[in-house]
Amino acid sequence: MLRDLLIDKDLFENIKRKILESEDGDNNTILEMSILEKNVLKLLRKKRTLKKYKKMGVTKTDLKEIIELAEITNLKLFQGPSNSELASMHPEWCNYCGKCCSESSPLFIHKDELKLLIMFNTELESEIIPNEHYPDHFRFKEDKPCKFLDLETKRCGIYDSRPQVCRNYPLMMIGSEDRARNIINLRYNCNYATRLILDKSMILFDEAVKRLD
Repeated sequence: MLRDLLIDKDLFENIKRKILESEDGDNNTILEMSILEKNVLKLLRKKRTLKKYKKMGVTKTDLKEIIELAEITNLKLFQGPSNSELASMHPEWCNYCGKCCSESSPLFIHKDELKLLIMFNTELESEIIPNEHYPDHFRFKEDKPCKFLDLETKRCGIYDSRPQVCRNYPLMMIGSEDRARNIINLRYNCNYATRLILDKSMILFDEAVKRLD
């Protein structure tokens, strides 16, 4: 009910289908999204209790559908902040678990940032090789885990000059350079991603309730 006030049902299903196709839609992707949705739902039910909105007909299913919408849509569609704007406002969402540094591969390094990266970290020159699948990109020889992750402190050894892909996490840039956009890396075990989806869900929920009134 609530989600239908924000987006056409067929349009939503079409967007979700395309996203799953772009992610290959394998069982791991679907499972990760399912676990993430359950994690966010627990938090959302505390922030937007069903008891408060029961008289308006809001159900648990409505909360689930709002979370699904938050995963795939940009709030710019509703005159809200973009994914990158939300993420930049809340660096405290990162709990320095180190999972992004130990589980992500490959770590993209664009040719435009390669020279600067090596300038401040000369030892990296022998550690960076061309990315055979993406022109104009490079990657670390070892990135799972990234060799610059301190396994004890879970901190980055080249934090001040780390690649842009690391700075953007949990956002990922997709599309061509002239039509690039940020999407959320839907890792269920990333607190930053969970909190980002939660924040978007609350914004979408409040907007839908306004329209319900």
